[in-house]
Parts: sequence; structure tokens; C-alpha cells
Amino acid sequence: MKFDLFQDRRVRFRLTALVLGVALAIIWLVSLYLVRIVREDMEHLVGEQQLSTASIVAMDVNSGLQDRLNVLTTVAGQLSKGLLEKPAELQAFLRNRPSISLPFNGGLFITGLDGTAIADFPVVPGRVGTNYMDRESISVPLRDGKSVIGRPNLGKTLKAPIFSIVVPIRDDQGAVIGSLAGTINLGLPNFLDKLALGRYGKSDGYLLIAPQYRLIVTASDRSRAMETLPPAGVIPAMDHLFEGGEGSMILVNAKGVEVMNTGVPVPISGWRVVVSVPTEEVFAAVREMRQRVLIVASIAALIATLLAVTLTVRLLKSEHSAVLGLYDPLTQLANRRLMEDRLSQAMASSRRGGTYVAVMVLDLDNFKPLNDKHGHGAGDLLLIEAAHRLKGCVRNIDTVARYGGDEFVVILGQLDVNKETATAQAGAVAEKIRAKLAQSYLLKIAHPGKPDFTVEHQCTASIGIAIAMNDEVSQDDIVKRADAAMYQAKDAGRNAIRFYEMNGQT
Repeated sequence: MKFDLFQDRRVRFRLTALVLGVALAIIWLVSLYLVRIVREDMEHLVGEQQLSTASIVAMDVNSGLQDRLNVLTTVAGQLSKGLLEKPAELQAFLRNRPSISLPFNGGLFITGLDGTAIADFPVVPGRVGTNYMDRESISVPLRDGKSVIGRPNLGKTLKAPIFSIVVPIRDDQGAVIGSLAGTINLGLPNFLDKLALGRYGKSDGYLLIAPQYRLIVTASDRSRAMETLPPAGVIPAMDHLFEGGEGSMILVNAKGVEVMNTGVPVPISGWRVVVSVPTEEVFAAVREMRQRVLIVASIAALIATLLAVTLTVRLLKSEHSAVLGLYDPLTQLANRRLMEDRLSQAMASSRRGGTYVAVMVLDLDNFKPLNDKHGHGAGDLLLIEAAHRLKGCVRNIDTVARYGGDEFVVILGQLDVNKETATAQAGAVAEKIRAKLAQSYLLKIAHPGKPDFTVEHQCTASIGIAIAMNDEVSQDDIVKRADAAMYQAKDAGRNAIRFYEMNGQT
């Protein structure tokens, strides 16, 4: 009997240990699985945040480069062959227009057709007379007649890290006779400092990279400016990012640190803004949670983890729902609800400042045939591209909204106090929009099980405009007036602009 009792207790002990072990193993495995899921969710969330931030920074950099290129193009158009043949007069031309050099902290200089500098401002000793034909930024405009945003390198005369924006100078027949270069000295305060001084996370931040040269132009970590990146093939994930790869990527950088990178292109230069954060920082919370779960290894810890995950998911869903309530999910433009709020604000500003506000209603003219022939997926691609073009035609203070289907609304606030001037301002924006939307669309269409193919589609827009000041018209009525004018544009043959007038005519 004693032997049987002993055996019974031993079996019970073993059975209890086995059940407990299985339970702990299940908890262990479930905990590891939950940690992995949380890591993946966090990676996705951080990636979306990085993409949004990088997009904003890239737009700002692109705008700064475009503004400077526009300045140079305007000035180059004022230069003539006769003026280039008179260096003293050319120098006086630059000296008498000091404002044109303000966007270029490294100054301006003009070269002849042989690439030798013949005038500069501000004057830098040794720059005039130096030949720059060995620099691609000078040789390409002179040889091919193309504007160039050059490779960052050490300036010949400034002896500092610089890059130049260069445009060709042409004679009356259009032949290239010289070049005009504006220089950005990266060693001095410049328009890229907003990026360089920015921080994303605790230990890292932004990189402005020239992939074509595998070079860091500037960075939050100033010590990395002008750093040469590893050659192609060393870090495949980096190569994929430079080649236009989308989404976030985890890779080991040139310093041997594992980082999470998200890149967005700067269209005008071919550069990329990259948000880079060490994964140690990104996943710090996940790592701590895993340690707690594995140490405790109990049901209480498991329940607490599940509650935390549930709360996080609900919070994210709540925030996501709030955003979806104000923005069109396809184009990311303001939806009707947000548009009405922005219009209310614009009209309130009109009352305070005595300025005019304009409302445009736009309808795409040739949208339905695309949907009928290639499906709604193609139509969605066109709407997304049209939304992108619209946003590029207005100011930051203006609002672009998707009103429904292929109809959009643009709100222009703070126009002039004079009606004729305000009308001209609104008309100029409308013409810019009309021309931009009329450009050909190249849509890459994917069909499951079939090769992707590209469709070229022509789609114009009919635009109706109504302007008002103070309380002379209600919020609903100004939209209705713009809508009525839009239908007048349709009736006039489409791809047209019409203004609403008080007598009902356009």
C-alpha cells in the first residue's frame, strides 16, 4: 500500500508538472507570438509616420530648389550675347541687382561658352578666370542646354562643400552662349538647415541623399554631410531604396547600426529625403515588454499584455477613424465635411480683412470612358494623379477637396480687396489648373494574373468660379454659383473656365 501511495503521488506530481509545463509553454509561445505581432504593427505604424514626415520635408526641399531654379532662369533670360562680351558691364549688371543673389549664399557667377567664369557676385577672389568645364554642373548646360542641379563637392574657390544650380544662357536664336550658376555653400546657413537641424526620434533624424552620386548632401547629424555611401551591391536594401523602392526598410547602415529607413524623392533633383531611426529606439518598448512577459511567464502578465494590445489597437482605430472623417480615403484630399469648414473659415477671414474669396468647382471631362474601358482601378489612379496636380497648383493657405466622384472644389482665400484684381488672381490659378489637368496621364494598371500595362489617357476639366466678399453671399450659395458656372463651362465645349456673374451669366 505504501508503494502504491508513493507511486500515486509521484504520478500526480508528474502529471501536475506536465500540465503546468504545457501551460507555461503555451503562455511562452503565445507571448512570443504576441511580441512579434506587436513589433510588426509598430513597424508598420512607424513606417507610415516616417513616410508622412519625409514627404513633407521632401516637398519643402523641392520647393526651395525650384524657387532658386526659377530665379536663375529669369535672370538668364535678361542676359544677351552683347552683354556677355563686356565683362565690366556684366559685372555691373550683377552688382546692381544684389537681390538675385540672396537665395544663393555662395553667390552667383556667369561663364562663357568655354566654362570660364567671367563675372560673379558677391565677388569671390579667384572665381573670375577659373574654368569650371570639368564640373558636370557647368559642362551639361553648356553642351546640352539643360538646367542642372549639380553634384555636391568641394568648391574650387570657396574651399567649402557646395552644390550649384546652373541654367544655360541663350542668344536670340536660342543657341547656348554661356551659363549662369547659383551656389549653395553647405558650410554656411542655407535653406536646407531646416532639414539639417531637424530631429526624428532621440538619436537620429533626416538625411538628404543624392543617390546618383551615393552621397549624403546634408543630415541632422552634421558630421555625415558629404559622406560617401557604400557602392552598389554592398547594402542591397539601400540600393533598393535609392532605386525608388517604396515603404520602410530595415537595414544595417554604413556605421554598422541597424536602422529603419523611409525615403521620399525630391523630384527636381533626383535626391531623396530619408528618415532614419535606429531599430533599437523604434522597438525599445517591444523589447521591454518581451522581457517582462518572459520573466513573469504567467497568466496575469499575458492578460495585461492582451489588454495593452487591445487598448492600443482601439486607440489607433479611433485616431484613424477621426482622420477618415475629414479626408477622402482615395485622394487624401479634404472631404465635403472638411471643405465646408475650410470655406467657413475663408469667408470669416474675408469679413475680417475685407478681401475676396473664390470657390472653384471642377469636373473632369473625359473620366467616364476611362472607367468604362479599363475599370474603376484605372479611374482611381487618374483621380489620385489629378488630386496631386491640383495640390501643386495652389498655395498652402488654399483648400483642395474632393466633392464626389470626379468633381473637385478649390477654395482660394485672402485674395485682393479689389474685385477686378481678385478675379484676375482666381482666373490665373484656374488657368494653371486647367493646363495642368489637361496634360496627358500615364496610368500603370495591374490585373491579377496578367502583366501590368500602361495606359495613356487625355482628360481635361471644366471649371466654374464664383467670388465674393464679406456676407454678400451665403456659404451654400457661393458653391452653387461656382457649380452653375462649371456647367456653363461644360456647355461651352469643356476644357474651359467660366465665372459666375450676379445676372446669372458667365
